[in-house]
Amino acid sequence: MDAYHWNYVVDTYGNQWLFEGNVDSYTVKHSYLDRPIIARYIKFHTVHWHRHPSMRVEILGCQLCKEALGLPPYGKMTASSSRGRRKKSTCQPDDGHILSSKAWCSKNDTESQWLQVDVGPPTLITGVVTKGRGDTRRKHWVERFKISYSNDTRVWYFYKDAHHLDPKLFGGNSDKDTERTHFLNSPFVARYVRFIPVEWRKKISMRAGLLGCPFTGECVEGFMRVNDDTPCVENLAFKKDSWINKKTQYKRHIRHKLPEGHADRAVDGNLDLNLQSCTILDNLYGKYPLWTVDLGEKMQVSGVVIYTWQGDGQEKTTSFREYMNNLDQLVIYVDDKVPNKEDDHDESYASGNMCNYINSLNNALFAPKIVMQCVRTHVGRYLLIEAWGRNIGWSRLFGAVLCEVQVFS
Repeated sequence: MDAYHWNYVVDTYGNQWLFEGNVDSYTVKHSYLDRPIIARYIKFHTVHWHRHPSMRVEILGCQLCKEALGLPPYGKMTASSSRGRRKKSTCQPDDGHILSSKAWCSKNDTESQWLQVDVGPPTLITGVVTKGRGDTRRKHWVERFKISYSNDTRVWYFYKDAHHLDPKLFGGNSDKDTERTHFLNSPFVARYVRFIPVEWRKKISMRAGLLGCPFTGECVEGFMRVNDDTPCVENLAFKKDSWINKKTQYKRHIRHKLPEGHADRAVDGNLDLNLQSCTILDNLYGKYPLWTVDLGEKMQVSGVVIYTWQGDGQEKTTSFREYMNNLDQLVIYVDDKVPNKEDDHDESYASGNMCNYINSLNNALFAPKIVMQCVRTHVGRYLLIEAWGRNIGWSRLFGAVLCEVQVFS
């Protein structure tokens, strides 16, 4: 596994296995092992030959965990710096994935530059792949680089081979189009991986990819699946600051008031659909109640998943069920700003940055899980959900129950 410690393939008796070779120059000779072996390096020792030792070989087997990881749209790429955008829009971190026809280009050509891949949930990394810049006639590529990895972007570890104290220096590329692949002697589990150029041709430019085992099983905290068959992606709203109507006004809950305000229940990561675990958005304080979550910074938003109340925690025949049935639709917005304190919630938010909406037609509004993809991808810091009521019936009170709101890019 490390090119230092070697073992011979042995037969049933524990002796070194002497394989039969070829009898001519064109016939293929197959030899099967009694027991499969797991190894990275394999040597063929010639013992007897015809005139001169010459051979062509192929190894049959199955290499585990070598699938591509962190590719768009599930993986995210960032960098220490990048060159300014031009008309052709190249050299950005998003251009640095291995399938790109362009490349990431650092703004400065120093050893402090890096290209980072966020693969999502911590995943077993078994190999790395690099290429040069593909959208120029100039010869720009990275010739040697280091690897570091982390699970939180605060504590980083350099990749080292077993029994080595210094970070491993990986060989890079010698042209702009050929892929260079390295399988790791010591695979590691991480969410973030950085490629750190050490030597380069003229300018730091590269495309990079990761190989390993795709994450399986239940999504870890802070991640979500849009549906049961999609990979885990980051939940952008997880445990972020949220409020109802004005940021300074935490409206009372129907029951079981929390000290920090019940608006946070919709982003606490708890998929319990019991009423006491949900956020209630009603029109007691305005005709168009508005729930807002601060994503922390401007982000690309592609859609929202909403888990709704299905009657758990209260009898379905009570007045609250009828109170919720007066709900007509939910409208989703993505914006860079939030309503001012003076904004009147008797008027709809009506931003031009509407992501999508869903209404009560065919009870779609009351499905256990509502998936709404934005008509187009929006960029903004705040996601807002506005509730609209029906204009019929003797009661004009209505409420929406948001048990969990998940936001994906």
